Amino acid sequence: MAEKERVNLVVTGHVDHGKSTSLGHMLFLLGQIHDPKRNRAPWRILEKFFKESRELGMGSWQYAWVLDPLAQERERGLTINISHTEFQSNKYIFNLIDAPGHADFVKNMITGASQADAAILMVSARPGEFEDGLKTTGTASAGKYANVIGMTLEHMLLLISLGITDIVVGVNKMDTVDWKKDRYDAIVKQLTQIFTLLMKNLNVENFEEKVKKIQFIPMSGLVGVNMLPKDMTLKNLDKHIEEARAGKADPEFIETLEKEKAEIEKQWPDWYKGPSLLEALDMLPSPKIKQEEMAKKPLRIPIQSSHNISGVGTVLTGRVASGIVKPGMIAKIAPTKLGLEPVEVEIKSIQEFHKDIPQALPGDNIGMNIKAKNLGYKDIIRGAVLTDKDHPVRPLRPGKDGFLALTLVVRGLGKAKKGASKEERWGVHVGYTPVLHCGTAQVAVRVMEMKTLDGKDAEKIFPNQRGMIWYTPASAPVVVEPLADSPALGRFALRDSGKTIAVGVVQKVEYDKYGQ
Repeated sequence: MAEKERVNLVVTGHVDHGKSTSLGHMLFLLGQIHDPKRNRAPWRILEKFFKESRELGMGSWQYAWVLDPLAQERERGLTINISHTEFQSNKYIFNLIDAPGHADFVKNMITGASQADAAILMVSARPGEFEDGLKTTGTASAGKYANVIGMTLEHMLLLISLGITDIVVGVNKMDTVDWKKDRYDAIVKQLTQIFTLLMKNLNVENFEEKVKKIQFIPMSGLVGVNMLPKDMTLKNLDKHIEEARAGKADPEFIETLEKEKAEIEKQWPDWYKGPSLLEALDMLPSPKIKQEEMAKKPLRIPIQSSHNISGVGTVLTGRVASGIVKPGMIAKIAPTKLGLEPVEVEIKSIQEFHKDIPQALPGDNIGMNIKAKNLGYKDIIRGAVLTDKDHPVRPLRPGKDGFLALTLVVRGLGKAKKGASKEERWGVHVGYTPVLHCGTAQVAVRVMEMKTLDGKDAEKIFPNQRGMIWYTPASAPVVVEPLADSPALGRFALRDSGKTIAVGVVQKVEYDKYGQ
C-alpha cells in the first residue's frame, strides 16, 4: 500500500487562544502521541503530563505539553519555539508545525509558516479574547497577556503574504460562551471579511473561491469537543480509559478522563452539522496539484540554516519552493559571505525525515549535504537561495538595485501630531526603513519612491491603503523576484518594532536603478 501524501501544516493564532492544548488533545484522542525512547502507550504519556502539570499548579496544561516539550515553555505557559509533530488522518500524513502566538516570538512563527502547505488558525470565542486578537491599537481587554493585541490579525496577514491560502479556522473555547451559535456566526462573518480583503488586495488568484473553501470549526480544545467526529471521540476515549484501568493508572487521572467523556457528551452542539477539525483537515486540497505546477519552474530553495556535521560535512536546510533537486546535481547559491556572485556547489545527498531520498520536490522540507571549494558552512547566510546552475538568482545590492511592489499598509507607527486623528498617523513614507521578511531573509529595506494605484506621486500611504512602492536593500543584499516568476520570493511582509506594518507582492526588479 502506497504511503499517504504528506502535508506540512502550521498551527497559528493569538497567544492563549488554545493552539497547543487543542492539537495536543486531538493527538491524544487519536492515540497518536508518542514516546520513541520508551515506547509507552498514549494514556501513560498523558498520565505523566497530568501529574507534572498539577505539581506545577498548571493542571489545564497537560495537553499543551504534548506539543510544548521545552521546560521554559512549560514554565511560562506559552509556545516559544516552533515544534514538529507527525500524525495521520484517513487521507494524509501531517507534519504539524506548532507556531508561537506571542508577539515576542513572531519571527519564529514566520519560520514555521514558511515551511507549510496549509494552516490552522486558532481563534478564541471567549468575549474579549477574540476582539483582542484583531485589535491594531490600544491594550488587551481580556486574559493575562495585557500587552499583547492583534496577533490573530498579524498571523492572518503573514499567512496570506507567505502564500498560504488553504486554511482551517478553529473557533475555539466555544464552551466559554455556552456554544452560542450567534457568537460563532459573528466570528465567521468578521474573519471571512478580513480574509477576503487581504486576498483581494494582495492579488491572490481566484481569491473568492479560496475564501469560500476556508472551513470554520466550532470546538473546545480543552473539553475535547469537535476535534474528531463524536463517535470516534467517544470510542477512542473509552479505549484510553480501559487501557488506563488495566495498567493501574493513577485513580485521579482515570477519573479526569471519565469526567472528560461526560462533558464531551453533554456539550456537543446539536446545531452544527459540519465537519470536525480532523475531517476539515482531510478536505484540504492535495499539495500535489501545486507541487506539479511549481516543479516545472527553475529551482529555488531559500536556505533556512547551515550546519557542519561531523563525518558528513556541510548540511543546508530549507523548503523547496520550486523546481526539483537531486543528488549529484551541480547547483549555485547566493548571496554568501564571500560576496554576491553565485557560488557553485555539488549536492551530495538529500534527506527528508532522516531518510535519504532520490529527489526533492516543491513543498519538501529537506537537508542537503553539499560540497564546494572554499565555501564553509559559516559562509552561507540565512536568506541565501540555492538554485540550479543555469538559473541562478541575482541578489539586489544596497542602495543600487531596487524592486517595485504592490504594498498594502496595515498599521501606522508614526507619532500623530497634536490634535491629529489616528487615521493621520503615517504608515509608510519615503526614507522609511522597515525590515523585509521574504523567503527566509530578514533584511532592512528603504522606501525610495511611492505612487498611488492610479499613478500619482504619494508622500505618505496610510493604514488600509495600497500603493506602488520602490524599495532598495538598506544595508545587506537580498533576493526577491517578481511574483509571476517565483511565488516564494515574490511575497513579503514588512515589520517594525515587533509589528507587521505592511505586506506586498513584487511586481518588478530593476538593477542599477539607484547607482552602479
